[in-house]
Amino acid sequence: MTSVDDRPTAKPADHLTTVVIKVRRYDPEIDPEPFWQPCEVPVDKGDRLLDALHHIKWYLDGSLTFRRSCAHGVCGSDAMRINGVNRLACKVLVKDLGAESLVEPVKGRTVLQDLIVTMDT
Repeated sequence: MTSVDDRPTAKPADHLTTVVIKVRRYDPEIDPEPFWQPCEVPVDKGDRLLDALHHIKWYLDGSLTFRRSCAHGVCGSDAMRINGVNRLACKVLVKDLGAESLVEPVKGRTVLQDLIVTMDT
């Protein structure tokens, strides 16, 4: 389902579970230090973490910034630390993460904003 502005409409309430996604947020132009933002997200059993991040951006906080491209585990643009492990958000099922998850940018790179890091070496 899509709405007039091509953004998906909210999911129906049946068959949903609510999980907490804690996203490490940081905008160097605004924030003196990174901080954790907890978000309650309705998810279906087949949803991937990328789906949950889209829900946060589209319905809870439009300022959330992250990369994604193919959404099929090929390009690697949505790499991030998920519960302390570098993984692709498009490949990780939310049901495998538990009721609460930590999502942060990959380590060893300069954070440009939120989950986006520099890609140069």
